[in-house]
Amino acid sequence: MATILIIVGIPLLWIAYTLIFFFSTRGWSREDVEHPDDFGDATPGAHPAAGGAS
Repeated sequence: MATILIIVGIPLLWIAYTLIFFFSTRGWSREDVEHPDDFGDATPGAHPAAGGAS
């Protein structure tokens, strides 16, 4: 019985983890879009994530 739980349980937990991660991160691409007013008066490239000097 323990062997069956290990062989079946671990993949089921992994699938559940993957699905939860997938559905909880679907909107990340929308969050990463930079809008012109996101950084106030910062000049283009001044944001460290954009590779500019801070």
